[in-house]
Amino acid sequence: MRTALRLAPALFGLVAWLGPSAATAQGQGLFAAAGRGEWTFDDPVWQAIQVETYTPEACAARPCPLLIVIHGNGRDAARSRDDWVAAAKRHGVLVAAPRFDKARFSGRLFQQGNARREPDRAKWTFGIVERLFDAARAAGRAEGAGYRLFGHSAGGQFVHRMALLMPEARFSKAVVANAGYYTLPLDAAAAGGFAYPYSLGGTPATDAILRAALGKHVTVMLGDRDTDPAHRELNRSPGAEEQGATRFARGKRFMADIRAAAARLGLTLEWREVVVPGVAHQQKRMARAAAPELLGP
Repeated sequence: MRTALRLAPALFGLVAWLGPSAATAQGQGLFAAAGRGEWTFDDPVWQAIQVETYTPEACAARPCPLLIVIHGNGRDAARSRDDWVAAAKRHGVLVAAPRFDKARFSGRLFQQGNARREPDRAKWTFGIVERLFDAARAAGRAEGAGYRLFGHSAGGQFVHRMALLMPEARFSKAVVANAGYYTLPLDAAAAGGFAYPYSLGGTPATDAILRAALGKHVTVMLGDRDTDPAHRELNRSPGAEEQGATRFARGKRFMADIRAAAARLGLTLEWREVVVPGVAHQQKRMARAAAPELLGP
């Protein structure tokens, strides 16, 4: 990875895009009533984004912390939202699950964040999450200066790539659960010749960006039974297969490389690996295991 560039400043606030009054208008109706809801976010880059929401009774009349949930390859944002309803009630948090519909968001645009050979960071789909947070804050609904972030399977791919490439993002904690394959914190040569999305090769990542990324609070959660090498949704491209035969093996390889990168940079690593016993590729059970990590003290 190159080391000459400085860590780029945050580029993704709605205020920077639209101004305070427009940001407030974007959030009208967001988390307006207790219970489940749907809201259309008029993103300034990607236009209409459907967002599935949940507002606990305790948050109906006051701001609360915000959890943003990224769905898997089934693109079922409502189900992803529903998997967090019980925890949201218990902890008093708002839930927002944006939907990256297949008609507009291919795997390159969704799981890979549109960062592949795209030098204009404003076009990365990771920015949708940041702008959604801005809208919730401008509407007076999201509490605090940051949000919590969860992604399972394809959503885990999105979240860990966002954490690695955009460490200025304002999530305070993130959980990456059962991702299908990973962007290793290596250049292409060290990753068997595989560039992004299999490594940081070909991205704007520098050691400065990687240092910032590894200082974020990220937990990589692996179900110890997510070990089916023939799972129908498992990526079997050569770059993914090089990381291991199963999601569990790939996650272990990824975290070994993350620890090695932190050691090379002389960092105290903030990323954690958590193995969840008895769980396979099951989003609801992984969400239940992730709740204390994301929402607890």
